[in-house]
Amino acid sequence: MMAERCANTSANDALSGKRERRGNLPAITQRYYYLTYGLKICSTLELPELPEIDPCEHPDAVVTTLDVVGELEDSIPLNNWLEISDDRCQITVEGIARYRVEEGQRIFLDRRMSRGVNPVVDPGDVRLFLLGSALGALLHQRHWLPLHVSALKTPAGAWAFTGHSGAGKSTIAAWLHYAQQWPLITDDVAVIKPDEAEPLLHPGPARAKLWRDALTALGIETEGLVKDLMRADKFHIIMNKGARNDSHRLSALVQLERAEEGETASLVKLTGIEAFKIVMGAIYRPELGSAFNTDKQLMNESVRLAQQIRVFRFRRPWSLDDMDKSLTPLLNEINTQASKSQLD
Repeated sequence: MMAERCANTSANDALSGKRERRGNLPAITQRYYYLTYGLKICSTLELPELPEIDPCEHPDAVVTTLDVVGELEDSIPLNNWLEISDDRCQITVEGIARYRVEEGQRIFLDRRMSRGVNPVVDPGDVRLFLLGSALGALLHQRHWLPLHVSALKTPAGAWAFTGHSGAGKSTIAAWLHYAQQWPLITDDVAVIKPDEAEPLLHPGPARAKLWRDALTALGIETEGLVKDLMRADKFHIIMNKGARNDSHRLSALVQLERAEEGETASLVKLTGIEAFKIVMGAIYRPELGSAFNTDKQLMNESVRLAQQIRVFRFRRPWSLDDMDKSLTPLLNEINTQASKSQLD
């Protein structure tokens, strides 16, 4: 039975002794099972952003709650929100929660934090950092390669878009999703497993974060959407239409850049050191990557990925008014590659 709410021996063993206690409330026994980033997860928290799976005897990772007090033992603080200790780390988000991530297998969540003027935290905010930074740390602990990308299943395979914050990753993905009816693979983070023979992109949650102007251009009302915690004029939208939960071979990685005034849109293929730099720049939370991997490991995996896929730089005018015209070089390349693959 799908998402049966029961415990299994393996999950119970992993969670034993780590129960949440709040006053006289009993320990949590309910379990939910999900698939994300290529991981089968057993969680004591309901995670509506993730696709449910049947209960499994040996989940890849568990998510639960417990008392986490003070700093992580024998740790090195990297900044005011992150502590690192061998194969563990602790992420503290003031006013939201504290997340302890261990050995690429466990995430312990502590919601007992000072709330200031807002004593009740939105559960969605707790899940936001769990599904983002905490799971990102767990992926790095497993020595996988999480990428900060938006990706779609195009006629030419899986194409992923990267770039600095505000480069338009989510906007491009959402526009192509609605205009071309291409299934969204992921928005924000997806992962490559280095031990796999080909570069399979394992998706995260099918949720996009879009600015108000992008939503307006797409004809999507903001009423009822969840506002982004950090940016008041940005909204979360679940893009379930045709969303893919399985892995897909990554065909291309596209670096997004803003064109200068008067410059037309252009798509340029990159190779060698330029392609390598784009892959390295796409790594999600590189400070976590460096904490749990050697620089040589990250470089080797980035070089390997750059050699297995096509890498492009796409520059476009920033106005959404001519978005369809600006996307022409990108669409032409995707259609060309799709035609070639049909002839092979």
